[in-house]
Amino acid sequence: MTQWYEQRHAPPVGTSLGGADEILPGGVREFRFGGDTPFAFRLFVYNDNGIFRAYWNSCPHFDVPLNHTTEELISSDGQHFLCMTHYARFDKSSGQCVEGPCEGEFLQGIPLQVEDNQLSIGTNR
Repeated sequence: MTQWYEQRHAPPVGTSLGGADEILPGGVREFRFGGDTPFAFRLFVYNDNGIFRAYWNSCPHFDVPLNHTTEELISSDGQHFLCMTHYARFDKSSGQCVEGPCEGEFLQGIPLQVEDNQLSIGTNR
């Protein structure tokens, strides 16, 4: 499996993602690198009540983004991340697929650093 950081346009360590306070608790924000092309690298950050988690926005079942719009990243019941192509559901804390064609597989986590209320790509690869 290809690692997120090997992807074209993947952001390097230290890339700023903005202020942590811009993502409310329970909220999610998507980031794109490499323009608005099919080759753009997409990731999203989830605020798990003050614990920030980032994932490569790529379904492990069939390398497609989970969403079409940012609002579609979380299931209608608010309990899981949702792949709009396969309707797979992923645990928001671990990224593990708990229902769907890739059950048991994981979204690839992306390390984050939070310093002085600023989010950036971390170094734990």
